[in-house]
Amino acid sequence: MNSNGDGKPEPADPEKTLRLLELELMHKRAVRQQAGTPYRGLRAASLFFFVVIVLGALMAFYYVFISGGLEEFRARNPVQASPTENATPGAP
Repeated sequence: MNSNGDGKPEPADPEKTLRLLELELMHKRAVRQQAGTPYRGLRAASLFFFVVIVLGALMAFYYVFISGGLEEFRARNPVQASPTENATPGAP
C-alpha cells in the first residue's frame, strides 16, 4: 500500500489522512511567511524613500516654476555684458 518504501505505515482512516495533510500544509505556509518577513521592512523603507524623493521633486518644481523662484534667481544674478562683445575687431 505504501508506494514510497520509506517504512511509514499508511493511515487507515481517510479523515486522519486529510487532517495530517492539512497540518503539513499549514506548517509549510507558516514557514513561507516567516521566510518572507525580513524583506517586508526593506520594502517599506524603500517605498518611504521613494515617496520622499517624489515629494522633494514636486516641491522643487513648485518653487522654481510656479512660485517665482526662477525670476528671483535671475534678479539676484543679472546678465552682465562681456566687454569683448562691444569691441570692434582690429581696434587697439
